[in-house]
Amino acid sequence: MPISETVSALITKIEKLDHDFNMYFTAQEKKAPLQALENMKKEVAILMKNATMSQNLVEQNLATQLVNRFTTYRQKWERCVRDIEEGRAKPGCKFFGCAGSSDLNDLKSAADSLERRDAEAFAMSAMIDQTAHKFIELSRKHTNKAYSFDAVAEMLTKKIGDVREKFGDNFSFDVYYEDGKVKIKPVRR
Repeated sequence: MPISETVSALITKIEKLDHDFNMYFTAQEKKAPLQALENMKKEVAILMKNATMSQNLVEQNLATQLVNRFTTYRQKWERCVRDIEEGRAKPGCKFFGCAGSSDLNDLKSAADSLERRDAEAFAMSAMIDQTAHKFIELSRKHTNKAYSFDAVAEMLTKKIGDVREKFGDNFSFDVYYEDGKVKIKPVRR
């Protein structure tokens, strides 16, 4: 399975695991999903091994982002379980320090925000991939030059910050042949 598909599947599993832990922390479940956490650790380790062996920088970046996200969740889950086990906290509706039912709303809002950022990152990655492929194709066709996909993708990734400063998040890349060269130009959508 390609790394991007594995990352997408793991994101869904992490969100489900977060939901399961939150059910435990709010006393809606009696047992923490620790076995599922151990299984997830193994899957993430396999993903990182595969990403490390990959030559595709975009795939490596996606895997790293997922590992960072998982690590943040894992640390929160393990800390909260330890607090319960050692008697510093008690599962219930006020476990996260908020009053009333807004606990779950705050969690849902945070999860939605993470989901939006992940969707934006995947969309940006797809746009970079598409642009790199088009640049390579036009370069071969018009200039007989061969470029590495990873090199073009890395160049585009480095330029994203500058492009976002100029256009915000509402842009795409136009790839075209002009004056004997293949050019990439960011354009506002």
